[in-house]
Amino acid sequence: MINKTTLYFLLLFSSTIFSQTTFFSSGATWKYLDNGSDQGTAWYGVGFDDSSWSSGASELGYGDSQTTTVGYGSDSNNKYPTTYFRKTFNVADHTLFNDLVLEAIRDDGMVVYLNGVEVWKDNMPTTFDYSSFATATVGGSGETTWLSKTIGSNLVTGNNTIAIEIHQRSGTSSDISFDFKVTGYAAVPVIVARGPYLQTGTATSVIVKWRTNTSTESIVNYGTSLGALTNTVTDNTLKIDHEVQLTGMLPNTKYYYEIADANGVYISESANMFVQTAPNVGDKQFFRAWILGDAGTANQDQRDVRDQYYNYVNTATTNPDQTDMMLFLGDNAYNDGTDTEYQAAVFDVYPEMLKKSVAWSTLGNHDGHSATSSSNPGSSTGPYYDIFTFPTAAEAGGISSGTEAYYSYDYANIHFIVLESHQLYNDAAQIAWCTSDIQATTQDWIVAIFHHPPYTKGSHNSDSETQLVAMRNTFLPILENNGVDLVLSGHSHSYERSYFINGHYGVSSTFNSGTHTVGANGNGSGGLGVAYQKNDSDTEGAVYITAGSSGKISGGALNHNAMYASINELGSCVLEIENDGALAQNLTVKFLNDSGNITDQFTINKTGFTLSVEDEVIKNESINIYPVPANTKVNIGLHNNEKLENVKVYNTIGALVLEGNENVIDVVGLQSGRYLVGIKTNVNQYYKSIIVE
Repeated sequence: MINKTTLYFLLLFSSTIFSQTTFFSSGATWKYLDNGSDQGTAWYGVGFDDSSWSSGASELGYGDSQTTTVGYGSDSNNKYPTTYFRKTFNVADHTLFNDLVLEAIRDDGMVVYLNGVEVWKDNMPTTFDYSSFATATVGGSGETTWLSKTIGSNLVTGNNTIAIEIHQRSGTSSDISFDFKVTGYAAVPVIVARGPYLQTGTATSVIVKWRTNTSTESIVNYGTSLGALTNTVTDNTLKIDHEVQLTGMLPNTKYYYEIADANGVYISESANMFVQTAPNVGDKQFFRAWILGDAGTANQDQRDVRDQYYNYVNTATTNPDQTDMMLFLGDNAYNDGTDTEYQAAVFDVYPEMLKKSVAWSTLGNHDGHSATSSSNPGSSTGPYYDIFTFPTAAEAGGISSGTEAYYSYDYANIHFIVLESHQLYNDAAQIAWCTSDIQATTQDWIVAIFHHPPYTKGSHNSDSETQLVAMRNTFLPILENNGVDLVLSGHSHSYERSYFINGHYGVSSTFNSGTHTVGANGNGSGGLGVAYQKNDSDTEGAVYITAGSSGKISGGALNHNAMYASINELGSCVLEIENDGALAQNLTVKFLNDSGNITDQFTINKTGFTLSVEDEVIKNESINIYPVPANTKVNIGLHNNEKLENVKVYNTIGALVLEGNENVIDVVGLQSGRYLVGIKTNVNQYYKSIIVE
């Protein structure tokens, strides 16, 4: 068997073994038709007669410095949507080539056919004809960037035909351009072009996705120890975009993984590439999420924000290097969310985090998508929906939504509700689903995520803009009436954080701190010296965050009356939940700017639930065990005037590892993992499971 490295060098240095031929390159001569006609489907066939078409050398187009200028019609404000191009080239022996590498410059949209078969489509709607426009404008460096795609060969010996249609973005667009290259290979070495990255993580499963330059099998080997990846999932379907689900995993467990195909491993295992499965639903333990809003600029500002979070989490005093999930608040890839822009602004910026932390997202107005039908949101298509894989049938908790446009999931004792605010802000189906979903959850914490903020006076204005007003008027009453704790949005390119509020659905000037704030208020961490307080049975009291400065800042009035903090700084947010050292939990959010300073933070302290892990044991509120997870000592709290007589701690195979009669247990000597604690009192015998980290 030839491994990938050997194959690569053989391709480079031994053309007598592996054929590599450039069939044509930049500057080649093409036949073209620029009369705006409907050519149907016959024009891209092998036998089509293009003798009456014009010809010219590439780069072809208009509006820029093309070698050959093509026409667009008599009206510069109503240019032809489509221009057609054809080229025939000869192949002496098609059996020498198994893979073709296609490279293109295109402005704006493109569809490529080889010997009458569509092989590549970029920046185009799912269905199209000669009158269709491209889905996004290609501008700036995108007009000169070579795109690449590897396909299986469908060449024939003799003449072969490449046919390409270029589509304008609109009738008033200023330019189009086109150039193309085709290279044939006996076999292309596998190169990872994207990922790997993790999606839809649960306590027992995760989805691993990645992209290769050539079609190959999808194999993931994984296991709980490096050097012992004994589990394998294989998909023998040859593909470029790979998606493999790992199932049957243990909760709250780290699994290392590697990527392979039939020829062997091409992404090797490492200590920094792993899946940390979620805890069992309802478990109370430390949690950290990295929140990124409007990050997708693909520039140094975005990278500076990234680097400061990496420094923060690597040097954290509590659970360093732990990032349980990435939360993208939309506008992840400017300006149009094309696949190419996603590569530059997401996969090229965050590769180290994406391969070990599950990424979740809500749709922004700049993310690639086609129109979402309110009657059938499950039909949503486009780069955003191709790149992400979100639960549609309650695979990760919550209520089935039937669409990736809006969905929910559980992690530990947190329920996340993700809404689509760009097109479905008044959608009856989304409203009904949101109501059912939040009313059904029994989780201790509820976090809602959507792109368009209900309160902002940054680069957008929630007093007047349609989506923002609609989300505030329609969805906030549903969320607040059912106990939402935190709402995260982007869109405005700044950081704004509200007071602890409830019931404000009007414009900024109608906000009344006397009636719309909850409890003592203050700033939630300093000020009055206390965190915001909430009982698990309380519905009132939530903090609203606009965090859209992870890639750019745009200023604004920044004076919304509901906001405690309004900061025009680049940065991201850190969400952490941990036990408060007693019988409650703290939810803390920090705004970490691009200089590494925390310039705002707050805490919600929530009481009323038991800090213990209640999975395979009988629930009983007569005792508490805290904190969970523990790393030094575990406290046992007894209620109903019971007296402790004996404590026994067992490991997962039932062996007794600790015994005593005190209500403080020293667990510092135990290995990390799950244990069963037997607690005998003068009244009863109780069993609780705990986690030791």
